[in-house]
Amino acid sequence: MKVLGIDPGLASCAWALIESEPEYRLVSYGEIKTSSKNILSNNPLPQRLKIIYNELKKILLLYRPDVVCVEAQFYSKIAKSIINTYLAVSIIYLLCGMLNFKIEEIPAKSVKLGITGYGGATKKQIKRMIKLLLNNEKEIHNEHVNDAIAVALCFLNTKRMDNYV
Repeated sequence: MKVLGIDPGLASCAWALIESEPEYRLVSYGEIKTSSKNILSNNPLPQRLKIIYNELKKILLLYRPDVVCVEAQFYSKIAKSIINTYLAVSIIYLLCGMLNFKIEEIPAKSVKLGITGYGGATKKQIKRMIKLLLNNEKEIHNEHVNDAIAVALCFLNTKRMDNYV
């Protein structure tokens, strides 16, 4: 099974593709960065969303994952930030709908629980478990990419546990 994990965001939309057969393997990963400073427009938001749309479309068509998993967002006091993130999430849903990809949204606490067994795990603990689960020698230092990897691994771990029950 191929799972595309996504840590959505307007400034940084990270992704990671994990294959589960015969064992977990990190196939590819990256980060789609957009910045309002690099866009010569009075309203850079549409251009930034277009960048996310175009780059994610390329990734989906290249790797054809069996499922796309997005880290669910929680409401915070910073309304503008959450709105911008949900605009990126809406692009992901739109693409999955248009290209007929299955999509799952996984809450951050569930991701932590699915990776470490503890819903209050730290970023450092999650990073360590990612390294163990993927047998990676190389450490990935990008926090957003690690979140995307964790989302995909959480889905796969949950599916694996469902098969044993």
